[in-house]
Amino acid sequence: MNTLVTPAEWAEGSSIQAFARETVDQWSELCQKFLDRQRADILMGNPSPEQLEQHCTALKWMLRFARALHLAASDPDYPDRRIADELEGRLIQLEHSWRMIHDRMSGPEADQLLKKVFPG
Repeated sequence: MNTLVTPAEWAEGSSIQAFARETVDQWSELCQKFLDRQRADILMGNPSPEQLEQHCTALKWMLRFARALHLAASDPDYPDRRIADELEGRLIQLEHSWRMIHDRMSGPEADQLLKKVFPG
């Protein structure tokens, strides 16, 4: 926003709410670009150890920022529930990415689980 907030807008919080909505929209677009690139480079590709490390670092920052934004938007006094819902959805996607790519089960753990679930 390039204009100053008027006293009336400040009192109503309308400019701040509009700014929050725009910020979340931009954040959501960034998350989608990250997830699209993750799919192409990490999930569908053959990532190098360096690419996996870069992805890990980027995803940690994405998660930190998503959690911070979600915490603010989840405040019971926050007037726009849609923002919290949008952020919660993106946070779930990012957490799923973490579990899927960087928190994988080891080979022996997978074998043990398979034996437990499918004995014999």
